[in-house]
Amino acid sequence: MSDPEKSIELFRQDGEEFRSVRASLRNGEFVIDTQDMGKSVEEFWGDSDYEFWTIVPKEAWGQLLMALSIEFLANDPSATDRLRDICLTHGVPHRWDRWV
Repeated sequence: MSDPEKSIELFRQDGEEFRSVRASLRNGEFVIDTQDMGKSVEEFWGDSDYEFWTIVPKEAWGQLLMALSIEFLANDPSATDRLRDICLTHGVPHRWDRWV
Protein backbone atom coordinates (compact mmCIF):
# COMPACT_ATOMS: atom_id res chain seq x y z
CA MET A 1 0.00 0.00 0.00
CA SER A 2 1.46 3.37 -0.99
CA ASP A 3 1.51 6.44 1.21
CA PRO A 4 -1.21 9.02 0.59
CA GLU A 5 -0.03 11.97 -1.47
CA LYS A 6 0.56 15.22 0.39
CA SER A 7 1.16 18.37 -1.61
CA ILE A 8 1.45 22.11 -1.05
CA GLU A 9 2.02 25.03 -3.37
CA LEU A 10 5.20 26.84 -2.31
CA PHE A 11 5.04 29.67 -4.83
CA ARG A 12 2.57 31.01 -7.36
CA GLN A 13 2.88 33.80 -9.91
CA ASP A 14 -0.26 34.56 -11.88
CA GLY A 15 -0.52 36.74 -14.94
CA GLU A 16 0.96 36.66 -18.42
CA GLU A 17 3.93 34.72 -17.12
CA PHE A 18 2.59 31.99 -14.82
CA ARG A 19 4.68 29.87 -12.46
CA SER A 20 3.62 27.34 -9.83
CA VAL A 21 6.07 25.51 -7.56
CA ARG A 22 4.80 22.58 -5.47
CA ALA A 23 6.30 20.28 -2.87
CA SER A 24 4.84 16.78 -2.62
CA LEU A 25 5.28 13.53 -0.76
CA ARG A 26 4.12 10.71 -2.99
CA ASN A 27 4.97 7.06 -3.33
CA GLY A 28 7.90 7.33 -0.92
CA GLU A 29 9.47 10.26 -2.72
CA PHE A 30 9.84 13.95 -1.93
CA VAL A 31 9.22 16.00 -5.07
CA ILE A 32 9.49 19.68 -5.87
CA ASP A 33 8.06 20.47 -9.28
CA THR A 34 7.55 23.64 -11.27
CA GLN A 35 5.14 24.52 -14.06
CA ASP A 36 5.71 27.56 -16.27
CA MET A 37 3.25 28.97 -18.81
CA GLY A 38 3.20 32.12 -20.89
CA LYS A 39 4.56 33.81 -23.95
CA SER A 40 8.23 33.31 -23.04
CA VAL A 41 7.65 29.57 -22.54
CA GLU A 42 5.97 29.29 -25.94
CA GLU A 43 8.77 31.26 -27.60
CA PHE A 44 11.55 29.24 -25.95
CA TRP A 45 10.05 25.74 -25.84
CA GLY A 46 7.44 25.90 -28.62
CA ASP A 47 4.76 24.59 -26.24
CA SER A 48 2.14 26.16 -24.00
CA ASP A 49 3.74 24.94 -20.78
CA TYR A 50 7.04 23.66 -19.41
CA GLU A 51 7.33 21.42 -16.36
CA PHE A 52 10.42 20.27 -14.48
CA TRP A 53 11.06 18.58 -11.12
CA THR A 54 13.56 17.23 -8.61
CA ILE A 55 12.83 13.92 -6.86
CA VAL A 56 14.49 12.68 -3.65
CA PRO A 57 13.76 9.02 -2.78
CA LYS A 58 12.81 8.10 0.79
CA GLU A 59 16.15 6.39 1.44
CA ALA A 60 17.90 9.76 0.88
CA TRP A 61 15.64 11.87 3.14
CA GLY A 62 18.18 11.79 5.99
CA GLN A 63 20.85 13.19 3.68
CA LEU A 64 18.39 15.81 2.43
CA LEU A 65 17.58 16.87 6.01
CA MET A 66 21.27 17.27 6.80
CA ALA A 67 21.82 19.29 3.61
CA LEU A 68 18.84 21.54 4.39
CA SER A 69 20.12 21.99 7.95
CA ILE A 70 23.48 23.12 6.59
CA GLU A 71 21.86 25.46 4.06
CA PHE A 72 19.28 27.04 6.39
CA LEU A 73 20.41 26.58 10.00
CA ALA A 74 24.23 26.75 9.89
CA ASN A 75 25.78 29.56 11.90
CA ASP A 76 22.43 30.23 13.61
CA PRO A 77 22.73 30.29 17.40
CA SER A 78 18.94 29.74 17.58
CA ALA A 79 18.92 26.67 15.31
CA THR A 80 17.56 24.35 18.03
CA ASP A 81 14.72 26.75 18.82
CA ARG A 82 14.00 27.37 15.14
CA LEU A 83 13.72 23.65 14.44
CA ARG A 84 11.34 23.19 17.38
CA ASP A 85 9.25 26.17 16.20
CA ILE A 86 9.10 24.80 12.64
CA CYS A 87 7.94 21.43 13.99
CA LEU A 88 5.28 23.08 16.16
CA THR A 89 4.05 25.34 13.36
CA HIS A 90 3.70 22.51 10.86
CA GLY A 91 2.55 19.72 13.16
CA VAL A 92 5.72 17.67 12.76
CA PRO A 93 6.13 15.08 15.51
CA HIS A 94 9.25 15.87 17.49
CA ARG A 95 10.76 15.64 20.94
CA TRP A 96 12.28 18.61 22.78
CA ASP A 97 14.21 18.07 25.97
CA ARG A 98 16.83 19.62 28.21
CA TRP A 99 19.21 18.86 31.04
CA VAL A 100 18.18 20.28 34.39
